[in-house]
Amino acid sequence: MKAAVFHGPRDVRFEEVPTPTLQDGEALIKVHACGICGSDLHTYRHGLFLGLGLPTETGRILGHEFSGEIVETKGDVQTVKVGDRVTTVGMGANAEYFKVAPRMVPSISQLPDHISFAEAATSEPLATSLHAVNLAAPSDEQTLVVMGMGIIGLGVVQAIRALCRARIIAVDLSDKRLEMATQLGADVTFNAGREDAVSKISELTGSGQLSLVEAPVSRVDTVFDCAGAPRDFSGTSVLEQALSLVTQNGKVVVVAVFEKALEIDHNVIVRKGIQLLGSWAWSPQEFAQSLEMITSGKVDRKPLITHEFSLEDASEAYETQLNAEAAIKVMLRP
Repeated sequence: MKAAVFHGPRDVRFEEVPTPTLQDGEALIKVHACGICGSDLHTYRHGLFLGLGLPTETGRILGHEFSGEIVETKGDVQTVKVGDRVTTVGMGANAEYFKVAPRMVPSISQLPDHISFAEAATSEPLATSLHAVNLAAPSDEQTLVVMGMGIIGLGVVQAIRALCRARIIAVDLSDKRLEMATQLGADVTFNAGREDAVSKISELTGSGQLSLVEAPVSRVDTVFDCAGAPRDFSGTSVLEQALSLVTQNGKVVVVAVFEKALEIDHNVIVRKGIQLLGSWAWSPQEFAQSLEMITSGKVDRKPLITHEFSLEDASEAYETQLNAEAAIKVMLRP
């Protein structure tokens, strides 16, 4: 079968690899759409998080947010049948076919006909966004700041807006992505490349200083760090900005992963009573909820899909996904 194989940083090659053969209880999916995730980019740029790829003889096949069609089952498989349109998760979907292990077959979700394969492939990142929002448990009267408007940050905006009427402030370096945030329901946006977003947000919400530890405090109830820190980053990190922004006893939800370790002032966390919450992936219930949000029309993921490439052009697809001014979500279409 055809596949896009990762060989090392900035080196993804179109190759022929063996087509999976099924054992009892397994199912084979013909992949119709697979998104390039931010975690895939960490691997593509720097060779980080190699465990997120499926090993092959020559390298690793990335890709874990995808959808397709059941083309074969073997043995006693009762939950799906050949011809079903489906989505699920697993490592190695930058390929024509994906084999689902028996323990994962029950997690395969059926797709209604009105949802495209590309839309369905965005249900996994939406579930990641939804998990972060559920940790924050926002309410209508709150003010929330989402820092980083990639697919996860934009999904956070969508999930918040689907669940409540809280005021949403979005921050990014890309005007394209900030425009999308507004389209999806953000009330205010700031481009951190042109203005001091922390100061602007503090002016907008009101701010003061706490005693004992020099710690600014605003009326922001929760800050979502959807940016992290690239390996070549220098300056004040988004996490530090989030800790300085949030109100006393507020929440900082960290959804991003980091390519380098950061130093932060832990006394600010203590003095402000901040709930610092790490948000990793999602629960099965949240994955199902994210798909329901798409299929019911509570969120519209179509505007986020900006580019589609064949597997033959996977290298160009990954380079395009790196360009925040040009792309939001890049799909591979085997």
